[in-house]
Amino acid sequence: MFSDFYFRFRSLFRRQKVETELDEELHFHYERQVEKYVESGLSRAESERRARLTFGGLDQVKEECRDARGVSFIETMGQDARFALRMFRKSPGFTIVAILTLALGIGANTAIFSVVEGVLLKPLPYPHAEQLVSVAICPLALDPSLRGLSGDEYFIFREQSRMFQDIGAYIETDSDRDVNVTGLAEPERLHAVYVTDGTLPILGISTLLGRTFSRADGSPGSPATALLTYGYWERGFGGSASVIGKTIVTDGKGREIIGVLPRDFRFLDQRDLSLVLPLQLDRNKTQLGNFIYFGIGRLKPGITIAEASADVSRMLPISLSAFPPAPGLSVDLLEKARLSPSVLPLKEEVVGSLARPLWVLMGGIGMVLLIACANVANLLLVRTEGRRHELALRAALGASHWRIAVQLLRESAILGLLGGIFGLGVTWAALRFLVRLAPAGIPRMNDISIDLPVLLFTLGIALLTSVLFGLIPVLKHSHVRTGLVQNGRTASQSRERHRAQNLLVTGQVALALVLLICAGLMIRSFRALTHVNPGFVAPAELQTFRLAIPNSYAPDEARVTPIEQQIQDKLAAIPGVSSVGFSNDIPMDGDSTLDNIFVADHQDEHGGLPPLRHFQFISPGYFRTLGIPLVAGRDLTWAETYKRVPVALISENFARAYWPTPSQALGKRIRLTGVDDWREIIGVVGNVHDQGMDKPARATAYWPLLLANFRGKPLHADRYTTFIVRSPLAGSESLMSQIRQAVWSVDANLPLARVHTMNHYYQESMARTSFTLVMLGIAGGMALLLGTVGLYGVIAYSVSQRTREIGVRMALGAQRRKILELVVGGGMAIILVGLAVGVGAALVLTRLLSSMLFGVRPEDPLTYIAVVLLLGLVALAACYIPARRATRIAPMIALRYD
Repeated sequence: MFSDFYFRFRSLFRRQKVETELDEELHFHYERQVEKYVESGLSRAESERRARLTFGGLDQVKEECRDARGVSFIETMGQDARFALRMFRKSPGFTIVAILTLALGIGANTAIFSVVEGVLLKPLPYPHAEQLVSVAICPLALDPSLRGLSGDEYFIFREQSRMFQDIGAYIETDSDRDVNVTGLAEPERLHAVYVTDGTLPILGISTLLGRTFSRADGSPGSPATALLTYGYWERGFGGSASVIGKTIVTDGKGREIIGVLPRDFRFLDQRDLSLVLPLQLDRNKTQLGNFIYFGIGRLKPGITIAEASADVSRMLPISLSAFPPAPGLSVDLLEKARLSPSVLPLKEEVVGSLARPLWVLMGGIGMVLLIACANVANLLLVRTEGRRHELALRAALGASHWRIAVQLLRESAILGLLGGIFGLGVTWAALRFLVRLAPAGIPRMNDISIDLPVLLFTLGIALLTSVLFGLIPVLKHSHVRTGLVQNGRTASQSRERHRAQNLLVTGQVALALVLLICAGLMIRSFRALTHVNPGFVAPAELQTFRLAIPNSYAPDEARVTPIEQQIQDKLAAIPGVSSVGFSNDIPMDGDSTLDNIFVADHQDEHGGLPPLRHFQFISPGYFRTLGIPLVAGRDLTWAETYKRVPVALISENFARAYWPTPSQALGKRIRLTGVDDWREIIGVVGNVHDQGMDKPARATAYWPLLLANFRGKPLHADRYTTFIVRSPLAGSESLMSQIRQAVWSVDANLPLARVHTMNHYYQESMARTSFTLVMLGIAGGMALLLGTVGLYGVIAYSVSQRTREIGVRMALGAQRRKILELVVGGGMAIILVGLAVGVGAALVLTRLLSSMLFGVRPEDPLTYIAVVLLLGLVALAACYIPARRATRIAPMIALRYD
């Protein structure tokens, strides 16, 4: 019993002794802090008030430590949270900077994740979307990137498939498949999609009013019907339920409205869709080789993509033997094209090639978050360094290393959660910016939102970041010793205590360098794109719009072209218009027509398969209006067009594919199919980047608008044309008003669609590159800013901790230049290590950008040198400012502080 009393008394005596020593230490640092505030010019009363805010919390620590025994886990957490919030309130500068830094990093990452989740991760808005696939055929021998489905394949696949519940077909909704709507108000050209009767049920889509298509609606000769989208129903018919049974006139044909689709209806990623129309396919008139459709299939439960592809492969030979080939084609030619199944998840068809750029952006913004974590970790290291006495007191009063570590981690978690909460505000603003900045071609933009997965991601990333930036101070300071008095007053800050901060700054510099190099490569790519000659001139002066003359307006093919020429003449008479031309498609508008083009006296004519070539139907004056140069020969004339003279023009790269010089192509002959007339080449024109600036110019053939004996038809006239008007007033409403009057003076039922300047298409062709450039540029700028701030903070803190050392050096005669070199040299040593690590990482990571670059290699030396110099100069400035401040320290004042 006596021994037990002795040990308890000795333990109490030792604890009281430690508390006495720590009280003395606390009082010493309190008086020292008061002296510092007085030296800075504050009054004695204000200096004492600020010192109490700094050290007064230690008395509370002692009380809390004495009362902590026997407290439950929940109470302990609440106690830690209250204490952390009090500490943050006493250090508002630290708290604000830390929360804002985390909010910036977390908010930016959450915004990009919202895009990734909405576009790539979220399933399509259809029941059992995992069973939906895109069904198409790919001609491997011609172009593996081409996909399509012909009518014969649709019938065979739907009738004989074993792996599909059902298969539907639709016409890809380009401008040629839109419709003129008349009889309601002004004529409109509305976006429409043609689908077979099974397509909407496959997607699980029902109607809000009325019914969907039946098998009878898709039968040739059946009464024409139509479905309205919810938006068009409200806009065009006031949302009236009596719309069912009414008639709408499309392309001069009356259609009965049989249903209204629900508000949330979406057909793949088609935007501004107004009408859904039945695709009427006649099985008895179907021929091989017309690959203008796309298929949607729903797999049977448990069936894989590989099994579905094998099923399609099994049915391909059946299709080739069940239908006759189109005029000019043969089964032999189709077999030589090596038709192969292309079955993809429907979501992959919708998203396209956007996955890689989005994941690259996600990785880039993730680096910004790591830099933000490093910054906050540095702040916490500095702050925890100032709390060594508090932590020692906790240890002296019985707190274990684990208890101290948990307390520090809980403080970090609270910071992380606060950063996440404010980060949601950053996310909201960033998403609005992203949606406004994003190019028009990005799919599923309507699916991007701050939903439950995004909120869970924010919570998870907030907790993860709190561990990342909170663990370093925990590992460094949770094992603090109680014996502080003997060396706390005189020891200078050792290099060992800076090691963690230096490593963090090195990582920040390396990450910032990687991001800046990625942004630099995208800048170089964009600059290279802007220096590519598109093949036409002054796109901002070209006003374009789309017109369609359907069969109901001009049943006779021979009447179509005169109407179009009459419109051209009216447009040319508008004041300020220098020239007018038109074609079935124009460069970079997304429309294109491809087919095998035979060249006379070429080996392909002896049983071979000629390559696919792009072709257009053009008017005389088309090349002059666009500014496409004539390399050899001459342009078309209206006389040749109306007389149906078999002539054609080709692009320069088409000519050079067969003859040494463009002039040698003149007089040679080309045609599409074996039953077409041969057409003499009368001119060679310059190459045009019709698919965008980042893609090579395609070899192109140009046909007159009116052709005899074309693709098995006795007469062909192009009914869907885009007019191009060159005028300095392009893009103005005044010019468009005169254009509408000119068109409607010829026919008041012709609506204008896709009204844009040529510059719109030119800029849109580079939109994805510029979007990626801007996003990586923003990430690089954030990384540069945060990295610079972090470096400056570390150097400034190092200088403040080495005040006594610098004072001693200067008292012993050290020159200011030597002090400057000492501080700057130490900072630049950290920077050089970070730059070296960053260059090595960039050489590896930038290869992920290779498919997104144009005219520049991932290891472009100019980009690397420029970025290294930029980051080095900024880092030098961040080191120089606190170093110069160090040279102004008065030796006597520095020595008084210690």
